[in-house]
Amino acid sequence: MNLVQESASGTGIKRPAKRLTVMNSLLENRWIRGALVSGPLLILLIGFLAVPLSYIVWGSFEGAKFNFSHYARVFSSETNLNILFYTLRIGLIVTVVSLAAGYPVAYLLTKLKSRSLSTVSIFLLIPLFTAFLIRTYAWMIILGREGIINNALVWAGLINEPLTLLNTTFAVVVGMAHVFIPTAIFTMYSSMVRIDHDVARAAQILGAKPVQAFLRVYFPLTLPGIFSAGVLIFISAIGFYITPALLGGPSDTMISQLIVAQMTTLLNFELGYASSIVLLMVTIAILFVASLFIPLEMIWSSSTVTLTDEEPRAAARLLKKVKRSIGPLLYTVEASVHFLTKPILTRNSRWLWVYTILILFFLTAPLIVVVVLSFSSSSFVVFPPPGFSLRWWEKLASATEWHQSFFFSVQLGIAAACVATIIGTMGAFWLVRTKFLFKKALFLFALSPLMVPVVIIATSLYVFEAKLHILGTFGGLVMGHVLLAVPYVIVVMAAALRNFDQSLEPAAAVHGARPLQTLRLVTLPILKPALLTAGLLAFLTSFDELLVGIFLLGRQTPTLPIKFWGDIAYQVDPLLSTASTLIVVLVTASIIAVQFIRERHNTRTSNNIAE
Repeated sequence: MNLVQESASGTGIKRPAKRLTVMNSLLENRWIRGALVSGPLLILLIGFLAVPLSYIVWGSFEGAKFNFSHYARVFSSETNLNILFYTLRIGLIVTVVSLAAGYPVAYLLTKLKSRSLSTVSIFLLIPLFTAFLIRTYAWMIILGREGIINNALVWAGLINEPLTLLNTTFAVVVGMAHVFIPTAIFTMYSSMVRIDHDVARAAQILGAKPVQAFLRVYFPLTLPGIFSAGVLIFISAIGFYITPALLGGPSDTMISQLIVAQMTTLLNFELGYASSIVLLMVTIAILFVASLFIPLEMIWSSSTVTLTDEEPRAAARLLKKVKRSIGPLLYTVEASVHFLTKPILTRNSRWLWVYTILILFFLTAPLIVVVVLSFSSSSFVVFPPPGFSLRWWEKLASATEWHQSFFFSVQLGIAAACVATIIGTMGAFWLVRTKFLFKKALFLFALSPLMVPVVIIATSLYVFEAKLHILGTFGGLVMGHVLLAVPYVIVVMAAALRNFDQSLEPAAAVHGARPLQTLRLVTLPILKPALLTAGLLAFLTSFDELLVGIFLLGRQTPTLPIKFWGDIAYQVDPLLSTASTLIVVLVTASIIAVQFIRERHNTRTSNNIAE
């Protein structure tokens, strides 16, 4: 009997060892390793992006009927054309405003030391990762007829009657700029931080005025980063849905709202498909124009392109010729700007700090308003609150529907974040570590969910999952969220892997570590901060997603964004502020925790190197 037990236990020990040996031998084969690592990402992108998009392309002209009348309706209808042109105009205005407002802040960030940089970054990250709905709800309070701005102007005696600020183009631009300014800042900063400020100082030593050194030396070097941020914001803005729907009026309808109405209210699917494809073609045209100036992969990950790794693009060379031809005019402008800005262009950058504090106030003030209103004693949204009360927190504590939506969103976010982090990390390893043809094209394909407006992805998944009979299931909803989250994981992990010291892995192998041991004991522990950041990004992307939920939810428990959406549409009361405050607190705590872990990891790494 003992012999049998010993034999069984010995077999149990040997089997896992044999499996590990087989797995290690498979991973040592370059082709098998590449297939295992790239497979999940390619299956996701082809199965849940390329194939669904082909369905709506096919359906837009009714398949084999080749009926293009739906496209004719899009372009022949004056209403549809006005909506399309309005969408492009708002996208352009928001892009310019976001870039102009964010550039000085990004410039200041390049001059800050690590502690100051972390502090300012936290104040930028909190609004960046706070749900779009919460930020838009805050602007509804601020811009309303009885909102903060109107009440302040009436109290100051500047106006007699409240101004119409809400449901206007102004409100849409302000709300969308509030959403995109942090994106503009971080996108430009990621490119600008690689530029040496000594170049501009050297120009001043050689006799250039500060304005000349900036405009002729430093600013041209930042143009790729500016252009990257501009393209990213413009593509996102023309597909935006939440802010124009809540802050705009009937004349401020954008094409994403039109597509949702055609698909969910009018049930005119073919026309909705055609409108989606028109928006997709506009996006592709924008990306094509952008490719004439910069490598497209730089838009989402500037670390993939070095500043001098290739010749200037054709359009960039043309701009240089134009710049030479307007040299005298440029010199006049420089002299005028120098005369006007000389008093504030000081080395201690006081004016930059003042401006940055104003931008941070603009970004965080709406969230502060929401937090204050959560403790209001009034039954209505009134700012400032007439008194302090916890009644709305007590009501939230007993609101079963809010609890169900919150926990369902957390469950969905965790599931989507886990799957997206695994697939995205494996894909990043494949894209960074493997050498093959068309690598840049495949990297762009991996980031393609960021290029396609969310309303198109939601529409295509709706059709595709209905055909697979997984529409309205938890798995189908998770896959939709995973598709949107994976590109963020790839961007974060690809940047981390490019900065990873690959000599550590051969060193571990020399000491007897097999591939899986090296991955588990060496590579992943070093990448832990990047993995946490990628996982948090994936979770917040899922937690904040509205359109995919509207199309794919079915009869499941409404997610928190859908619950918010329904309540905002019918009533605005301090309970929404209380729920928003809870989410803001959770987001803030998550960001501070990740920042702390990253700094602690960097400090520990630097101490180990010093030893």
